[in-house]
Amino acid sequence: MKDLSLYIHIPFCSGHKCNYCSFVSFCNKTNDMETYVKALCEEIKIRSKELAGEYSLATIYFGGGTPSCIETGLIARIMLAIKANFSIARNAEITIECNPESLTREKLEEYKLVGINRLSIGVQSFNNNVLDFIGRSHNAKVAKNAIILAGQMGFDNISVDMMLGLPAQDTVDVEKMAKWLAKHNVKHISAYSLILEKGTPMKELVDEGRLSVPSDDETVDMYNSVFAVLKKYGYQRYEVSNFAQPDYECKHNIVYWTGKEYLGLGVSAHSFMGGKRFSNTEDFDKYISSLLEKNLAVENTEILSPSQRREEEIMLSLRTKFGLDTRRLDRLYGGNFLKDKEKEIDFLAKNGFIKIDDGKIYVCENAYYVLSAIISKLI
Repeated sequence: MKDLSLYIHIPFCSGHKCNYCSFVSFCNKTNDMETYVKALCEEIKIRSKELAGEYSLATIYFGGGTPSCIETGLIARIMLAIKANFSIARNAEITIECNPESLTREKLEEYKLVGINRLSIGVQSFNNNVLDFIGRSHNAKVAKNAIILAGQMGFDNISVDMMLGLPAQDTVDVEKMAKWLAKHNVKHISAYSLILEKGTPMKELVDEGRLSVPSDDETVDMYNSVFAVLKKYGYQRYEVSNFAQPDYECKHNIVYWTGKEYLGLGVSAHSFMGGKRFSNTEDFDKYISSLLEKNLAVENTEILSPSQRREEEIMLSLRTKFGLDTRRLDRLYGGNFLKDKEKEIDFLAKNGFIKIDDGKIYVCENAYYVLSAIISKLI
């Protein structure tokens, strides 16, 4: 059997969407949770029949939205459907995204019972003023208590998201947060810089001059501060925004970064299989009606050309500690990368941006702040 990673999209949020969020999620459809799960379980059955036992699930990831906000018992129902229709590897990593305010003892018991072994908790900040600005529903105390409770309930593999470059945020804030997480033995930390996405309330406020965010240089300083703290505590940066204690890297996300196959189920979910990328409709009602009539809800399909796949491999590989394997690149797509890009590689190496070891190219530790420029030179 071949390994496959499964992504499950849970598009519900409690209360309201965060001011920076551009993901497909809904705050006005809580009465449709059961119907959505029914449709999702139907999609699980259809896809499993198509794959005909060819794959074993190496990772499962519940993302959103806020998967932890749905009613108790529904995650268990989805997991039972997955187990009934797919083969799951014995050591599979099974992750669920959670928000602190919806993470209860009862839900944690449910997750543990059905085999979920990794939590990804969306905290973003421990500064209550910052949390208010971005529209989060928890405060710092609630977030810290949720992390502590998850550990007490036996979850060893916990990841926490933090965001950099938020309104009213500074370097002191992010350093304090990183130290608290490290001291409380949080195994994995994602530190993402704010991206002002089109159509979000935060972008509109910034564009109108009603809200200011830290400059790019200030955000870089925050990132470097977090990196320095986590490095001191023994975390390894294995991807530009992701830090982990040894052996606690997110196996699911590594699948995306290394160009391996994954299947996405649920409204708006994306998949990549057999060199083909495809995605489900973003229309909630259309997704449900299609699946309840036992039809898939795929809306977009793209077959990637060899040059597109080559470009993606260069871009994604350089973001990680694994580096760009130029011999693999040559074998899959032809050419001689080291020779074809000799001038650019020489410039980047001499100026301390990259290093080359046994045919692999790695971005140097202090050069991640210009990662986009490095990638552009090598594509």
